Amino acid sequence: MIAEASPLIADWKKLIGAENVISYSKDLKEASQAAFKIDRNILAIIRPASTKEVQACVGFAQQHQIPIYPISKGKNWGLGSKLPSKDSCVLMDLSRMDKIVDFDSELAFIRVQPGVTFQQVFDFLTAQNAPLMLDGIGSTPEASIIGNTMERGHGLAMYADRFNHVCGLQVVLPNGKILNTGFESFPHSKVGRLSKWGTGPYIDGLFTQSNLGITTEMTLWLKPKPQSFQTFILHINDVERLGKATNILRNLRLQGLQASFRIFNDYRYIAFNTQYPWKWMKEQTPLTFEAKTELKSQMGLKEIGNWIGFGGLYSWDNEIAQLERKKLHTLLAPYCDKLEFFYEENIQAMLEEKGEAFAPMADLFYRKSSLQGFPNDGAIKMCYWRKRIPVPQTPDPIKDQCGVLWYSPCIPNRAQDVLNCIDIIERICFQYGFEPNMGFLSITERALDVTGAICYDRTLNGADEQAMQCHNALLEAFDKAGYPLYRLGLQSMDAIKQKEQSHLQFAKLLKEHIDPNNILSPNRYIF
Repeated sequence: MIAEASPLIADWKKLIGAENVISYSKDLKEASQAAFKIDRNILAIIRPASTKEVQACVGFAQQHQIPIYPISKGKNWGLGSKLPSKDSCVLMDLSRMDKIVDFDSELAFIRVQPGVTFQQVFDFLTAQNAPLMLDGIGSTPEASIIGNTMERGHGLAMYADRFNHVCGLQVVLPNGKILNTGFESFPHSKVGRLSKWGTGPYIDGLFTQSNLGITTEMTLWLKPKPQSFQTFILHINDVERLGKATNILRNLRLQGLQASFRIFNDYRYIAFNTQYPWKWMKEQTPLTFEAKTELKSQMGLKEIGNWIGFGGLYSWDNEIAQLERKKLHTLLAPYCDKLEFFYEENIQAMLEEKGEAFAPMADLFYRKSSLQGFPNDGAIKMCYWRKRIPVPQTPDPIKDQCGVLWYSPCIPNRAQDVLNCIDIIERICFQYGFEPNMGFLSITERALDVTGAICYDRTLNGADEQAMQCHNALLEAFDKAGYPLYRLGLQSMDAIKQKEQSHLQFAKLLKEHIDPNNILSPNRYIF
């Protein structure tokens, strides 16, 4: 902590206003909490409101040799929240920069600042009555779009590979200068927000998962809403049949089918819908396969498979949609214990048959599906899986001391690797006393991003240490299997050192050249 009366704090207050410089120990302690055990000393919090103020703050940090760590909204739960990657940094909170800078309905793009959230863009597009959608997020709708993109986080639908659908970054470099990427670097360009690569070396990727600059504006391409949209849900109990189903879905996407899909196990499904049955399990953990089957029966979830697939089909018109639905059913049904499709006609029929009691399911699976860009904060409930308090009306996993550790390997999109990854996760999670909560998302046609969560209660003695041991054992197993992590949290940042020396050295040379004093986000991806 920097003393409130110090000249440093006084100078910062002159730069951006006294109310936007936070140096009280209580506020800093609150900001230094995460969803797992990690100690960080935050010197102060600064809250610039414009790119010019960011430039001034960076220049000031260079002048005083004070490291800064920029965050957008700080909702990076399970990967470090808002904590810096090194001790004794000043937290630069960009959440006040929350403007939608530009929007074009005809060419389907939107330009945003770091404080703009997924919910904000959804509300904006709704107010504009725009026939466009932004690919959603599997976390809180209040997360930052730029923050998620710069971490190469993913969406859920056809633009799930989010960074593949952005262009024209505005970046503040560690020397305080502005860099515009792509065609935005041409002063009179009309295509800076329309074309990704620009002229000459492509450098946008250098500012993702790095500490080479602060992105203050970014253009995202929006997907036009399809003429015909339908979703499908599959339930599979046998893991071998699951592998065959994933191969079919992969091949269809390789052939050009406009389909998104993700597959997750019933442990995750249960954690979305309830909390750990402590009394029923007689205080024992983890929830075994046998106990899980019995719990599903008691919850009225007998039809929920050991594996659940949820996907969307985006078709040109209803005629093509019917053909695609028929073809997908023919190919997948032999491997599914249950396969359902939801589309406008049968949703209406189900509502007429089942009444308003079916309305929440109709919204979840179709009318307000995340696969149509609708925000959904249901996944946050999973953080409370092992907690003994009910999930509050306004969940706050950090305040409520929920324990969450994410692990995220990338694997080949083929059955043998899916089954191998499942075996690794189940074996190690059970060994350390945790449920194997996992999902697989088809980000590209050829690879799957795995999202695994270790959920626990931080108030229990030894829980933090046990969870971290499990996390580390998983990372070691993934490395041996050839499944590197596609995204690193503070708890796994050292995994970057497993890269080839030539790659590490190149990144280090870049860092030393543009940030010789190591002011910006020290030890974040580039050491």
